[in-house]
Amino acid sequence: MILSLVVATLAVARVTRFLTEDFLAVGYRRWVVNRWGENSKMAYLVHCPWCTSIWVALPIMPAAVFISVPMNLWACLVAVLSIPAASLVAGHLQSGKE
Repeated sequence: MILSLVVATLAVARVTRFLTEDFLAVGYRRWVVNRWGENSKMAYLVHCPWCTSIWVALPIMPAAVFISVPMNLWACLVAVLSIPAASLVAGHLQSGKE
C-alpha cells in the first residue's frame, strides 16, 4: 500500500503541474480565464498549484488505496487522510520550482 500511495502522490504532483504550469494546458487555462474572467475564483484555481492539487488528489488517492488493499475501515481512513497529504506534497513540489 505504501508504494501505491507514493506513486499516486507523484501522479497528483505531475497532473497538478500539468494543469497549472505546463505549456500543453495553456489552452485550458485561457479558456477558464475567458469564461469566468481574469480575477475570478476559477481563474485563480487553475493557476494555483495548492488549490488544484486538492481536486486532483480527490479521485486519485482513494483509488490508489482501494486498488492495493481490501476496503475496510482502516483503508477508508487512509484514503481520506491521503487526499490532503498528497495535496500538501504536490504543493511543496510545485513551490520548490523557483
